[in-house]
Amino acid sequence: MRVLAVDTALGACSVAILDGETIVAHRWTAMARGHAEALAPMVQEVLEGTDMTFAEFDRLAVTTGPGTFTGQRVGLAFMRGLRLALDRPLAGVTTLDAMAAAAAAEHPAELIAVVHDAKRGEAYGAVFDGKEPLLPVCLADFDRLMEDIARFAGADRGLVLAGTGAESAAHWLHARGRAAVVGAVRQPDARYVARLAAARPEPEMAARPLYLRLPDAKLSRNAIRLRPAVAADGDLLAGLNAASLPENWDAGFFAQVLDGPGGFGFVAEAHGVATGFVLARAAAAEAEILAIAVSAAYRRNGIARRLLVEAVAQAGRLGAANLFLEVADDNVPAQNLYESQGFRLVGRRKRYYPGGQDALLLRAAVLLEPCGLGESGKVE
Repeated sequence: MRVLAVDTALGACSVAILDGETIVAHRWTAMARGHAEALAPMVQEVLEGTDMTFAEFDRLAVTTGPGTFTGQRVGLAFMRGLRLALDRPLAGVTTLDAMAAAAAAEHPAELIAVVHDAKRGEAYGAVFDGKEPLLPVCLADFDRLMEDIARFAGADRGLVLAGTGAESAAHWLHARGRAAVVGAVRQPDARYVARLAAARPEPEMAARPLYLRLPDAKLSRNAIRLRPAVAADGDLLAGLNAASLPENWDAGFFAQVLDGPGGFGFVAEAHGVATGFVLARAAAAEAEILAIAVSAAYRRNGIARRLLVEAVAQAGRLGAANLFLEVADDNVPAQNLYESQGFRLVGRRKRYYPGGQDALLLRAAVLLEPCGLGESGKVE
């Protein structure tokens, strides 16, 4: 397989060509800005170093984020243009996946934690065991992220840190008696984007940007659109989930639910950016909402309510008479939302959440009313 891969999402610009198992051409430059001007000439330079033409590539690949808003869009726009021109599949790889793969190549027997400075006292983070994410890609307060990472430090295998926050992460861990090694990887590299893309199944849809931090915004109702979630949204949903909810479910979990019997979900988007989601499953006359989340910057825009309403309507279409969900007993805003939509308390699960909070079990009876995405379903 021949793959052309690019990365412009963070503090570097890189291009790589993979032919089978071999990287046959590669360029990498540290770059805080100017990706838009640098990318096309770099791609041309790399291509001229081989005997290949654009038409010979079997697959295209690009980093989807997390990263800078402008940097992410530069690479995605360029590669989407090539995808249309060449009619080739375009695979998306997260920046943290790419950095973890590079770190794992240097330290193949170790666990890898990527900690990348996201400013404002926050960091992008993830922990990987080989190709398997133990902690999915997320954006979190630095101390909160490190508390999650500390669970993996001092295990049977060593923990290697990558990303621009690696040194700070090592100091945090060492101050608490946890061992970790600071690796050399600080930025993504298109070589590993290419290798990861080649090893994965052909994508069913073009790569989408992964925005974990969104600009504070007040949206008009018409700006918000809902679409059905599909299995290929696994990485996107895992990122939104990790940034908002205590359960650390990986992309495979979301894909499994959406591909499984009765599984369904919806993604809320505004101006092409994913702002929230709902995931649910129906079986016989009952359905359950497994997760509902909205990115912090886009809350108070009515997105959660619209996702909930659409989930209720879809549960009715699938034949469910009752819809259940769980909510932390200290999450009063969510409880108020659910109550306004007809959910009532039917049980309590003691110390259900990782923080020790009780879970309230709520139920609503579903009244089916034909509706389209984002319109009104009703519960009683």
